Amino acid sequence: MEIRPARPEDAAAISGLAWRAKAHWGYPAAWMEVWREELTLTAEYLEMHPAWCAEAQGDLAGFCALELGGDAMEIGHLWVAPERQGTGIGRALLMEALKTAGRMRPAVSVRVVSDPNAVSFYVRMGARRIGSVPAPMTGEPSRELPVLVLAAAAPSG
Repeated sequence: MEIRPARPEDAAAISGLAWRAKAHWGYPAAWMEVWREELTLTAEYLEMHPAWCAEAQGDLAGFCALELGGDAMEIGHLWVAPERQGTGIGRALLMEALKTAGRMRPAVSVRVVSDPNAVSFYVRMGARRIGSVPAPMTGEPSRELPVLVLAAAAPSG
């Protein structure tokens, strides 16, 4: 596996990966359509945010983006191809984002608004839950997304 900076020309492939990874959780087609714009990564987005692609055997296997806003940092996207989940790709991408966050702003924490299905991954990575945000969907008006926080990696050297 190789982790490299995401490039603007990766946008279409990353969007396809995000769609497949989200659909893997079995969400209703109507919900997936609501999320289409959110799951469509643009070249402009990739130019604006630190972001990485993981490649395995020449295929796009994962993607992660760190969003910066004022004093806050957030994992904006973290997607792993369904057939590659559980192989360490998500961990490697997340660690790259946390190392970058630590270099940019030592002692900062990184927020994650997580898909409910990904909470256990983030907890295994050391995240702690700090709350939730409303995310109502058709048929599930009380749906919420967990909000977690991770420590940025301390800069080395």
